[in-house]
Order: sequence, then structure tokens, then C-alpha cells
Amino acid sequence: MRQSMLITLAAALFLGLTGCGRRLYPVEGTVQFEDSSPVKTLAGGTVSLESVTDKSNAAGEIRNDGSFTIRDPFGKDGVAPGAYRVVVLAPEGADRRNPPIDRSFGRYETSGIEITVKEEANKITIIVRRPKDAKKG
Repeated sequence: MRQSMLITLAAALFLGLTGCGRRLYPVEGTVQFEDSSPVKTLAGGTVSLESVTDKSNAAGEIRNDGSFTIRDPFGKDGVAPGAYRVVVLAPEGADRRNPPIDRSFGRYETSGIEITVKEEANKITIIVRRPKDAKKG
């Protein structure tokens, strides 16, 4: 009896962690500067989403053209519908003293970006700004 309860509990936990029953919707987009110029300096960086409801995360790598595709932590394309806060992170190894974008975009609390994922294919554009006194590039 006790063993069957443990197996049931383990199965429920596994299904909860894998998101069984949660339908995922594709999220693709581009990152660009305020002046619509490309963000080549962010290639290899990350766009990350945090659910406002349950704090779950999903992310996508920024490609050379500024495009990205969001994947859940298990590598599946998309996320559940709902509101998400967004951060944009520079690539690994970027100069921290001279970052390619304003530092505020690196924290959910300060990025000021929130999106709503709908029950459909979602296309988004994320606008970032360079740090003050930064050169275009």
C-alpha cells in the first residue's frame, strides 16, 4: 500500500514537472535597437521569459540577425499562454564594463518589458537601447 502511494506521488510530481496538460504556443521574435538597427553585438545572447503567474522560465538564443525562438527548459518550442516579464542578456564573454545594451535589460525587475503569450503563434519585437555614451555597432 505504501509503495503504491509513493509511486503515485512520484508519477504526479513527474507529470507536474514536465508540464503535462499544459499546451505550449510558439514564441518567435527579434531584438532590435530603438533606431531599428540590428543587434549584431547580442548574437549568442539570450532572451528569457519569466511567467508572472508561476515564475517559470523559458529562453531562446539571439541569432546574428537578432531573431530568436523561445524554448521551455525541456527544449520544447513555446510556452504556456499568459503574461511574462522579459530580460535580454548579452552573450557570454561580453565586456561587462562596456555592455552592448543598457544594464536595465538584464533584470526582470528593471527591464520594463512584459509580453502576453496568446493561444496562437506569437511574433514579438523586443526593443532595447544602448547604454548612454555608447557607440553604434
